[in-house]
Amino acid sequence: MDRIRAPAVFSQRKRQKGVHSPNLSCSYEVKYNKFVIFIMQRKMGMTRRAFLMDLARRKGFRVESELSDSVTHIVSENNSYLEVLEWLRGQAVADSSRFELLDISWFTACMEAGRPVDSELKYHLMEQDESPLDTPVYEVPSFIASKVSQYSCQRKTTLNNHNKKFTDVFEIMAESYEFKENEIFCLEFLRAASVLKFLPFPVTKMKDIHGLPCMGDQVRDVIEEIIEEGESSRAKEVLNDERYKSFKQFTSVFGVGVKTSEKWYRMGLRTLEEIKAGKTLKLSKMQRAGLLYYDDLVSCVSKAEADAVSLIVKNTVCTFLPDALVTITGGFRR
Repeated sequence: MDRIRAPAVFSQRKRQKGVHSPNLSCSYEVKYNKFVIFIMQRKMGMTRRAFLMDLARRKGFRVESELSDSVTHIVSENNSYLEVLEWLRGQAVADSSRFELLDISWFTACMEAGRPVDSELKYHLMEQDESPLDTPVYEVPSFIASKVSQYSCQRKTTLNNHNKKFTDVFEIMAESYEFKENEIFCLEFLRAASVLKFLPFPVTKMKDIHGLPCMGDQVRDVIEEIIEEGESSRAKEVLNDERYKSFKQFTSVFGVGVKTSEKWYRMGLRTLEEIKAGKTLKLSKMQRAGLLYYDDLVSCVSKAEADAVSLIVKNTVCTFLPDALVTITGGFRR
């Protein structure tokens, strides 16, 4: 299936009219000259930074690869105000006041709007005691926050998900953005879901998530609504959306991804029954197999079936290696 893959930097793109950066092999039209953005790589990683820089340039923003006097906005992810100041001092920057120091949530809001949004106070990095009186200061217990890594590979996921009411909504939102081929927001909700699954306690108030990584502006809005209202209006809208429901069905077929789903949807097809009845559709070998064995492929393997297979494998392995340890891992998919 042509699912979303890890963001990659594409070195060859069709040249477009605009301002050329010497660090890139492509150029884009700059629409917003007053905003000169620099994205910090610290705690973000080179690949993600390059992906975000390219995304912003495609939307008409001017993004600098190196920190320079022309930069007006510095964007960071999972860095505190003091950490950014420390980094700037390491870059021999004496006066940091000439920059707007902003959280990644401002950047994602700009990308969603397709234009610069006001750099409101909520987007600014600031010292803890600089927070305005009407803005609540949330703080997750330090012994928990210190154990929550920003990297998924460094977090264990508990078998008992204490925050299912949030993570289920996040996965719906992520899937909706995936169907729209909006990688940045899809990943934002998937990362947030991964963090909440790690927590050994249920989130019941907003202060429970302060200090945790991957809690962007959109994520916080959804969490706050669920805490206050018991459900997410955005998730309900997605579940009732005709396009989402069609893509959900189409992509459940083995060999069918977002591109094919988009093609079928534009042809006026809405359900799997219409796909099966469409004799003129040109299906690949995998797609034909996916439709033929659809019911079996979408069903999960039961725990009893998995245990039975495990027993056969263990007995076989132990015949040759009596001291071997065999463990079942992965998802219960056919």
